Amino acid sequence: MFRPISQTQKVVDLVIAIAFVLVFALFFVRAYTVTSSPVILLVVVALGGALALRRWSPPLALTAAWIGAIAQMIAGDTPNLYDAAIPPIVYACAVYGTRAARWAAFSSSLVGAGIAGVYTARYTFFGAVRGDLGDVQETLRVFGIVGALTAVTLLLAWTLGVLVRTAQRSRRNRQEADAAGEQVAAEQERTRIARDMHDVVAHSLAVVIAQSDGARLLRRTDPEAVDEALETIGSTARAALADVRVLLQQLRYEGTTSVQPGLADLDTLFAQFQGSGLEVDVVRDPDLGGLGTAVQLAAFRIVQESLTNALRHGDLTRPASVVLTRTPHGLEVEVVNAVDPSRPPRTSPGGHGLIGMRERAGAVQGDLRAGPDGDRFRVRAFLPVGATAGPTAAGSDASRSDGSAEPPGTVPIQTAGAR
Repeated sequence: MFRPISQTQKVVDLVIAIAFVLVFALFFVRAYTVTSSPVILLVVVALGGALALRRWSPPLALTAAWIGAIAQMIAGDTPNLYDAAIPPIVYACAVYGTRAARWAAFSSSLVGAGIAGVYTARYTFFGAVRGDLGDVQETLRVFGIVGALTAVTLLLAWTLGVLVRTAQRSRRNRQEADAAGEQVAAEQERTRIARDMHDVVAHSLAVVIAQSDGARLLRRTDPEAVDEALETIGSTARAALADVRVLLQQLRYEGTTSVQPGLADLDTLFAQFQGSGLEVDVVRDPDLGGLGTAVQLAAFRIVQESLTNALRHGDLTRPASVVLTRTPHGLEVEVVNAVDPSRPPRTSPGGHGLIGMRERAGAVQGDLRAGPDGDRFRVRAFLPVGATAGPTAAGSDASRSDGSAEPPGTVPIQTAGAR
């Protein structure tokens, strides 16, 4: 019955209603006889109440308007200036009313127009009853003019209200769509930060664990190696702490940006792994320019995660290989490491490393495949040139953009297992 509106709207509508009642009560009621003045006052009060309720309760406003119209006909008053309150009431029903109230206002516009035409032409009609044919024609003319004008006025008010209602609904839909888009963007940003957090923490902890294990074994035989291991642990931990602080700052302050690693940072990454006991053979094209920031970040994270998995699960007695090949269509990244038979990679889907790599490739419209290849584990990704970060997933079952074949033994990452 009552719809929620702001206190400001209530106050404004109440002030308009009070001003309406005061104006017509003071300046128009005096013009009527003592007998009809109370009824005319009722008309004015009913229409004023309808104006006060038109946005808060459109059905009650429409009911009050009908009460005022009936009282006006009982008083025998012809259409007057206070009837100007009726179109705004019809308009409000069309804008703010329920479906029933909206169509009730439409029906009231048609019925009210007919009643207004008949009521206004009544005196001429009575003259026609006395036998004057001219009065009959005048009655029909008055009926047509008054009825048509009333219908046009009320239906225009109703139509305008429906248009405004439609515009408001469209604006709300756009706002909801924008809000949903912002939520999706925020979720994508949180996912990106979570991937970065995983990459930083997993890589750093793998290095720290490898160095601490090596230092423990070499503590008595090679004290200098222990010092080097401790130095590597310290530098790795400090770098990881700095990266985590940046990521936490991005979560805390919206719009904060940071410099993301790229292909130029791979040498530092390789040095960290070699210092942790994993030899890395690197082969890369001399010309790797023209790659976007998103592609470089994806390539860096894929190499980082692949080597981290090799450090944790691979055979450290044999080197891992990293091959970066620039093609006319994009960048190919291949990381291969020997599998340690005593530590086979898990085949359960519980890990996040390979899933994160697939998301990295998919974010730049690339694809990634990973899986065992004999006694080795192979990760191969293709990142198209000119790609920008986006929500599309990698098509792991699609063929390569440059038509190259997949290495034997590789399987889609969904079935390769988490590492």
